[in-house]
Order: sequence, then C-alpha cells, then structure tokens
Amino acid sequence: MNKFRDAVDECGLRDIPFEGDKFTFDNRQVGDDSRQSRIDRAMCKAWSELFPYAKLIHLNREWSDHVPIQVVLDKRVKEEDGGRRKRFSFERIWVGEEGCEDTIKRAWEGDDADLMGTIERCARELKKWKGLSIGKITRDLRNKRRRLSVLNEGVRLARAVNERRKLVDEIAKLLRQEEMFWRQRSRAL
Repeated sequence: MNKFRDAVDECGLRDIPFEGDKFTFDNRQVGDDSRQSRIDRAMCKAWSELFPYAKLIHLNREWSDHVPIQVVLDKRVKEEDGGRRKRFSFERIWVGEEGCEDTIKRAWEGDDADLMGTIERCARELKKWKGLSIGKITRDLRNKRRRLSVLNEGVRLARAVNERRKLVDEIAKLLRQEEMFWRQRSRAL
C-alpha cells in the first residue's frame, strides 16, 4: 500500500471530488458486523484543468458490495442535446403491456380513410400511452434507486435488509425491461 501511495504522490495525482454516498464499500452485514469504507476512487492530474466540471458520482449499490463509480467530465454536455424531435418507433416491450392493444384499437377506429393519417394518429396515441405507462420504467427506477440509496446509508437492521432485498429484485425486473427496450433501440438505429 505504501508503494501505491508513493506512486500517487510522485505522479501528482489528486482525487476527483465526488457526489453521493461517502462509502463505496459495504460488507452487507447487519449491526456490529457492518463495515463500510471509501476504497473506490478516481484520480487525475493535468486534465482537471481541461475539465473543470469533472466529478465522480457514487452510483447506487444494487447487487455488489462495491458502489459503481462514474466520472462525469462536463455536466453541460447533457444540456446541449435538447430540442430535437424524436422519430416514433414501436417498442417490443409494449407487447403484452396493459393498455397497449386498446390504445392501438382506439387509434384505428377513427374515420380517416387515409392510411398515413391513421398510422400517425396511432403513433401519437401510443406516445401518450407510453408516457403514462411504459415511460414510467425510468421514473420507477429513479424512485426505487432513491429509496435504495436511503437504505444503503442507514443502519443495517433486519427490516431494512429485507426491504433492500425486495427493492433490489424490483430494480432487477425494471432493468430487464429497460435492457429489452435499449436492445431493440440499438437495432433500430
């Protein structure tokens, strides 16, 4: 460990400031056996002047005893992507979801003799429906991850451990749905 510290000092590396839970390791034990520490880090040298907004984000721990970490170089990159109109694409994960079939039927029951007009109406209706149902995958994930974050920071009581396990299962189900969505999306591009 001393050789590692010497190398860090010799190279002039410094920790990137972090956001999130201060601990990146948790042995997932309860009570007196619980151990937490910050062992996962990201360091930089000269490029910190090129990326003054760089930060390290401690993401939510879901399955591992380590927190995944993400280096974000410039928060403003996300803000520049607004305003583009998105192309409609039917998503495979919608099949079998409650309300999808009814939404399509209602859209096709209109009095348009024009096929393109009917397809456009169907796309509009599905976008609305998606925002109310399937679009909530992201919101549900965000909410469950927030709750998980609270549980990860708290004392490891048996009740909290059980709630955490249930929450991790629910997150896993949502992640499978999200993966199916992105897998189809990657083929469409």
